[in-house]
Amino acid sequence: MGEISKNTLISKSQKEFIETFNTSQIVTAVAPGRVNIIGEHTDYNMGMSIPIGINRWICAIASKRDDDKIRVLSSNFKDEINTNRLNISKYKKSWKNHVAGCIKTFKDEHGLKKGFNLLIRGNIPIGFGMSSSAALEVSILGCMMKLFTENVNYRNILKMSVIVENDYLKVKSGYLDQYSSIYSIKSSPMLIDFSKLSHRYIESKIKNGIWLLINSMVKRELTKSKYNERVNECILALEHINAAKDTKIAMNSVEDIDLTLLDNKTIKKRLRHILSENKRVKLMEKAISSGDLKLIGDILVKSHKSLSKNYEVSCKELDSILGISSIQNGFYGGRMMGGGFGGCFLCLICKKSKEEFSANVINSFEKEFNYQPEIEYIDFSDGLKFI
Repeated sequence: MGEISKNTLISKSQKEFIETFNTSQIVTAVAPGRVNIIGEHTDYNMGMSIPIGINRWICAIASKRDDDKIRVLSSNFKDEINTNRLNISKYKKSWKNHVAGCIKTFKDEHGLKKGFNLLIRGNIPIGFGMSSSAALEVSILGCMMKLFTENVNYRNILKMSVIVENDYLKVKSGYLDQYSSIYSIKSSPMLIDFSKLSHRYIESKIKNGIWLLINSMVKRELTKSKYNERVNECILALEHINAAKDTKIAMNSVEDIDLTLLDNKTIKKRLRHILSENKRVKLMEKAISSGDLKLIGDILVKSHKSLSKNYEVSCKELDSILGISSIQNGFYGGRMMGGGFGGCFLCLICKKSKEEFSANVINSFEKEFNYQPEIEYIDFSDGLKFI
């Protein structure tokens, strides 16, 4: 996929669409992937996170048809869907099923009186924790809303995107990824409070530090991993606490002292991560707004250790990346990112150490695992835009 500019991605996509479908009456929507600086597995637990969009995107382009046919072309997979609005089926191929879920969800929410053409093209690596799925949902649903409704409702796009994940794909995810893809602004990370579905932007004072992603190349499918198991464990922990206290409190009202009510060591560890991670989110907001690179790094490392030991969603490759990175010059801190069980490691490093750090990490990792990780240098990006 690789790094290209947003404008280049859009222009190439529009050119391919016009050549393929022979029409210039089009709607274009582009949505970014994201990095989550802090606040992992907190979204479905009514907690907080600090994400921001990145310079990797999914571009969706659509045009209306005069008949009931729906034709969807994936530029990346060189494959297509041919169906109609009256018969939206499930598919064995993941990308087709994902797109079908978006179309069906939109139809259930807004109706669909005519068919349409759709082209999808992107440069977000799939399955490595950069939220390619959310960007796909947001771009497609945003494009369809722009094409078929009078007003674009961002909150409705958010709602439909999560329905696709939860009800159609059977992944019990929260709102983090889709929220980031819609509402990000590239100048400021945002703190999302999932108990209220609200956010505020943080004025970043970070200087002389750069963010990068180290791709472990360990790919995971969330529905085949233990992601849903973690969701259920958190639900169980809350049920036990409410039973012990004879109350009906929500997850965002649980306190550290409530951990003493849990006899099961596993669910106690899961909840310990959630409680400590939310504290790290609040501390990270202060660290970002003051530009304290050392504090930011320390918070990232503590988050990784909790995700590895308490939430148990890391893997040997990601843990090794932390160990390798921590002895390099210019390393402030880092952590595994995304749902876990593979994917990427987010790092904050000194600008001057970029080349040396990258080379040393790649070489040391290759010696241990006999293959090289990929390093992605990232910039931040605005959220969903229409062209």
